Amino acid sequence: MQNVQQSNATFAVVIAVLAILLLLPLLWGGLMMGGMMGPGMMRWGEAGSPWWLLAWAAGWLIVAGGLILAVAWAVRLARSSARPDPLAILKERYARGELTREQYEQMRRDLQD
Repeated sequence: MQNVQQSNATFAVVIAVLAILLLLPLLWGGLMMGGMMGPGMMRWGEAGSPWWLLAWAAGWLIVAGGLILAVAWAVRLARSSARPDPLAILKERYARGELTREQYEQMRRDLQD
């Protein structure tokens, strides 16, 4: 139960970070372009400071990196939760009669160590 709560909390943090990473460049670009579109100000396609271009590219690289990390985390989480519990498998095999009591007890001790 604690693992589920911890993974839910981690998932919530990842979603919040991704939302910030996605919205920040959009908000930043909208505020910057909205405030700079007065008469005589530069427009898209005109030469501007290379620092703005670098800041814009860095923002989108952060967003792309965040998305890649989120996908990798989700895949790892899905793979780890898909693994069955070894003790549950052992109990099922014992219940089906595939193992003797001695084999079951020995394997259970080995798994719990």
